[in-house]
Amino acid sequence: MPGSIRVARVLGIDLRIHVSWLLIFGLVLFTLAESVFPATYPFWSDEKTLVVAVVAALLFFASVVAHEFAHALVARRFRMEVSSITLFLLGGVANLTKEPTSARAEFLMAFAGPATSFALGGLGLLIESVADAPGLQPVQAVAGYLGMVNLALAVFNLVPGFPLDGGRVLRSIVWGIRGDRAVATRIAARGGQLVAALLVAGGAYFIYSDRGGVSGLWYFLIAYFLYNAASAALAQERAAEAVGSAHVAQLLGAELHAVGPGTVVGALVRDVVLPFELRAVPVIAGGRLVGTVTIADLQRVDHESWPATAVSAVMRDATDLVALAPADPLSRALELFSETDAPLLPVVAGGVVVGVLTRDALAGYVRMREALGMGGRPA
Repeated sequence: MPGSIRVARVLGIDLRIHVSWLLIFGLVLFTLAESVFPATYPFWSDEKTLVVAVVAALLFFASVVAHEFAHALVARRFRMEVSSITLFLLGGVANLTKEPTSARAEFLMAFAGPATSFALGGLGLLIESVADAPGLQPVQAVAGYLGMVNLALAVFNLVPGFPLDGGRVLRSIVWGIRGDRAVATRIAARGGQLVAALLVAGGAYFIYSDRGGVSGLWYFLIAYFLYNAASAALAQERAAEAVGSAHVAQLLGAELHAVGPGTVVGALVRDVVLPFELRAVPVIAGGRLVGTVTIADLQRVDHESWPATAVSAVMRDATDLVALAPADPLSRALELFSETDAPLLPVVAGGVVVGVLTRDALAGYVRMREALGMGGRPA
């Protein structure tokens, strides 16, 4: 997902945090420290309240991670690898290296997350009920909060709107009944847009009825992200239909225009960027993609420094990019580009980079096929 950073790697899966997650984490911490715990335990000191709030917020963070890892483990059961888990405003998302191959696989994978949240919620409420000794008040407070918030997380994620888990469950059901994944995706994504519209209506009600302006704004924010995610799913499905059965090899040029990390910026511009009108250039060392250089990267270097500045000093690291194979379907490339803001992806055969697929080339190919009305027809 563009705008996310990797913070850890667990069980071979990258854990990433989107910038929007910081907003909800901060909001959770502020709400716990300023209203929730002070209202229930007014005799606590400010320091104690803050410490308990931090613990509760971090465990809430861990609960969301557990929710997403439940998706990942079920996905692995069906031979679907998960490249990363990204936490963002609406919770989290497990990024698959390929989409589910059956409606049953998607149903079980999608439901695993809410099931885990229900289990954590029940456990939290159980601990709250037994931790009633005076010295266990912090434990009771944290457990009670986690119990309620995990139940709320499970219920919210089961709302039938893509890309929420409920939307994926809906898609799997429609897919199983209709036997058409594309139709199921469109229905589930439209459900996501409808849920977003209902959230906007709910937010407007809160604001104009003076029942809570902050709550209303929160509804608007969630609706914005949900609508954009559902719309992106629709756009990606249309693009996947447009590329049909085409493969990555069909978009690879006969010649790979790349440079080494020791190449100076001046030579890169003179010999590669200008002659071939490239907006992104791969940097390769030992047959492996180590970085990318874009026009934006070059614009940050003074012209006077071009002759002495090595590409390695301005390139973006590419070690986290997932490689494509020449025989991979272009729909796979569409999925990968939707998860990153990278301008290109390496194409590897026999452990060596044989080409790169750029975002611009893929977008142009999709537009041309749509203009020609080719749909899913072979090229």
